[in-house]
Amino acid sequence: MAKERMTLANMCGGGVQEYIDRALAKVSDNILDINTEAKKKREISIRIIFAPNEDDREDVAVKVQTAVKLAPETGIDTQLFISRDFKSGTISLIEHTKGQIKGQLRLDDCGMAMEPENTEQGKPAETEAGAQAAEGSAGKVLDMRKAMNE
Repeated sequence: MAKERMTLANMCGGGVQEYIDRALAKVSDNILDINTEAKKKREISIRIIFAPNEDDREDVAVKVQTAVKLAPETGIDTQLFISRDFKSGTISLIEHTKGQIKGQLRLDDCGMAMEPENTEQGKPAETEAGAQAAEGSAGKVLDMRKAMNE
């Protein structure tokens, strides 16, 4: 009976090769993942630990371990605005949307609709704040806090 030479491919009945193949698959998947940085290095460590029997040096326990170090996923960036509701004083975080200017309010944000409907006549109704805004448009600066509190 000829003795076969020990290699990584046949060690542990091919189990070591399977560990290495799985580690290679993890690294390959991580490299192809668009959520990771392309230039980051990946690493596979293979540890083979030999523990000879104290009484019989011909008997050796072997433990094989693989460890994979992958590139982390890249972060996601956003921009938040901190705003305060004029009426309630509640502070909230709002995610910045494309084209939005810091501090810019829509009339709906202040509780004033562009053209509220008067259900009786089908014509736009004028609110107190709207009337003040119309009066304030003749070259005057309108204080929205005062307009909302009245």
